[in-house]
Amino acid sequence: MARPNMPPASANDRTDGIVPDGVSDEVQDGVRTWLYRSDRPPTRADVQDWPSLCEDDENLLWVDMTNPSEDVLDEVSKLLGIDPRAARITRRPSTRPLVRTFKDHFVVTAFSVDVDETPAAGGSVPTMQVVELNAVAGHNFLLSVHDGPLPWLKELEKRTAANPQMGRLESSYLLYVLLDTLVGDYAREFEEVEDEVERLEEALLRDTGRGAFDQVMVMKRHIHAVRRIVSPHRTAFGLLAAPDSPVPQQDVEVYFRDLIQHLDNLLERLEHARDTVTGSYNLYISNISFRTNQELRVLTFLSAILLPMTVITGVFGTNFKMGEYEFFEGFYVMLLGMALGTTGMLGFFKWRKWL
Repeated sequence: MARPNMPPASANDRTDGIVPDGVSDEVQDGVRTWLYRSDRPPTRADVQDWPSLCEDDENLLWVDMTNPSEDVLDEVSKLLGIDPRAARITRRPSTRPLVRTFKDHFVVTAFSVDVDETPAAGGSVPTMQVVELNAVAGHNFLLSVHDGPLPWLKELEKRTAANPQMGRLESSYLLYVLLDTLVGDYAREFEEVEDEVERLEEALLRDTGRGAFDQVMVMKRHIHAVRRIVSPHRTAFGLLAAPDSPVPQQDVEVYFRDLIQHLDNLLERLEHARDTVTGSYNLYISNISFRTNQELRVLTFLSAILLPMTVITGVFGTNFKMGEYEFFEGFYVMLLGMALGTTGMLGFFKWRKWL
């Protein structure tokens, strides 16, 4: 049965709907379910009813699993009719985002990044937690499997619960909402990175010590690590909007293109943050060079002033017996010579505009 066209949506759309009681708190063996029906709030779905619910085009089933055991994942895959090869992908750790197509469903692998910039203020390395997410989109169902908690899962629950037409839509649209919420979480994480970069830029102008330099180097490596994780999603998400996309309903293509644009904007912001850190590093080096030059200038000035005095005192400090040393006037002559030499040096420096 063909499904009606989806209502307009935006990659930046966020809702504040409230999930009904008993839906988001359903946890049994690490499995949580949401059953979406047209014009109805999401409800729970018993495991034994999953096959029959997926046969009805008026239903959309979302099954979420956090670090499930192999036996539980195999059982869920059998109930949903998932290809064993697709089930193996959800169990196997991956190093890059990917899209794999099978006969009746497809698998999308992505990564959630949770950055904690707070420790960086104390000079330590910022912490970053990466959670692998595998989503299997099939006929009237979406299975999401992740090896750790997702910080944006509550937001996703509220967003899907606020759409009364979710039960009429394809699982590919639910997949889009999931990935769009993931990218939205990237945006919040990038804001923390940008705030930390701005703080470091200001600190470099005040602090020329080793601590500020170390923080800049840590931040450069940190931004590079975040970019290495996030940027490959551009290629994977591009496959979902390609002409040979595994997404069965072409109406979703425009949403995935909007998702790619959203991700491109975030990557540009990350590039700007990296350039800012590099610029701050160059500014730090320039500031250090300027202060070093100022210190050397002062030391050179003092050396030039003291050098004539050192010569005069050295001459008068010789241990040869001479007649002129027997008169007290010689001491004042020496002081006068030192004063005249110093005054002459100062006048010469000012004439050459070195002062």
